Amino acid sequence: MTTVIRPHAGSTPWFGRWEQPPDIGLEPERIAEIMRHELRDLRLPVFPLALQPLVLPMESFWELLRATADLLVLLRKEMLHTAEDRDGRIAALGIDRADCPMFVPDDDFELRHCADMARADVVIGVNGPKFIEFNVGGAFGGMADFHAYQHAWRRIRERAGRPSFVGVDVWARLATLVERTCAELGVPPSAVVVDHLGDWDPTNTSRTLRLQVDGLRAHGIRARHLELDELLDGIGLPGPLREPLGLGEFDLEDAREVGCDISPARAALDAGFRLIPSQTSWLLHSKKTLARLSEGPPWLTAEERELVDRYVPWSRTMGARTVRWRGRRYDLPRLLIEHQESFLLKGATGCGGKEVVFGARTEPDDWARMIEQGVRTGYPIAQEVVESDTCPVDVMLESGEIVRVAANSVVSPFCLGGAPAGCLARFAPADRPGVVRCADGAVLTCLFAWE
Repeated sequence: MTTVIRPHAGSTPWFGRWEQPPDIGLEPERIAEIMRHELRDLRLPVFPLALQPLVLPMESFWELLRATADLLVLLRKEMLHTAEDRDGRIAALGIDRADCPMFVPDDDFELRHCADMARADVVIGVNGPKFIEFNVGGAFGGMADFHAYQHAWRRIRERAGRPSFVGVDVWARLATLVERTCAELGVPPSAVVVDHLGDWDPTNTSRTLRLQVDGLRAHGIRARHLELDELLDGIGLPGPLREPLGLGEFDLEDAREVGCDISPARAALDAGFRLIPSQTSWLLHSKKTLARLSEGPPWLTAEERELVDRYVPWSRTMGARTVRWRGRRYDLPRLLIEHQESFLLKGATGCGGKEVVFGARTEPDDWARMIEQGVRTGYPIAQEVVESDTCPVDVMLESGEIVRVAANSVVSPFCLGGAPAGCLARFAPADRPGVVRCADGAVLTCLFAWE
């Protein structure tokens, strides 16, 4: 049953009304020293460095994490309601078959494990969080980064003689998922992290993978990393399958773009190997699934509808049709033209903000052409812009200079095996609505709760 989290009575903005960032209790130079050590050899430079994490009150923090798990349950339900079978669901969501080369014949396995690993992107406004998208699959990244930040902040607070911030151990959640899946397969808890290290993939480093393998081992999982070209030999093929379970954390689009051969993974699946999350995760990853959920499908209970209304921004699949927005009926293309600054367009399966266009940052003629193309192809979704409730954060530049910014943030809670885990975050100085990407200079950080 879905848990409904109701608004706090007499709630104030989630980040509080801070005029200054929270007091860490340690000099900026010592914070930077510890961060530099813990974040070494990971996917992004240490600087610019946030000298405080984003921090929520305890009640708000757990509300955010519970909502992540609850909405993922509803996304899965909506995917199941699109059609009776796999082919129908793919057709209903307009999925390109070429994006789904890793299906296995066992549809029960596919459906049980389609929501195993996810990372939401959430904008926290003055009225609380809005889940602008879910990255469902194994290649969303960030778990090792969050672990490094969590360990660094624990060290910093210990050195300052202050209570630790509250977070969730992402490796413990992942280990529980592996253990449960291995029990289902009738084997001891073990997993192969299937990923590819290469110059073409800057999000992966050997330390990124080592942190994950070591984290799983620390929780009783026999874990190791195999690259795609090592996979078949590494798990005993051809011959008896030594290890039946893998964590599929390679990105198919990136692999195709650089000509990386993914056929070993396909051959392993054909021989009985299983990857989690399953390929059906791509159907949950599609932003069309979130848009269909936002529209309020008839299968929702009253409590589920309240959950969606509270946490999901107005989102719609594109088409020449009538919609309701703010209590009135509109022709969708005309609504998007007449209220251009209130909306953005997102590619249904775009990643990393590459297919996100804000109306407020687009010339009207270009916007109109995008609307026409979106209606014709049905590929993007339209979503109402969510404005972030900013909070002050001190940022140290590599030169040692410290600047205070009003952080326009996107927080990204993980959900592993149905259980909410840690929460990565990124922010840019508040300006006007736009994509908050580290590739464009946003600062990577994490989100905790107060002890």
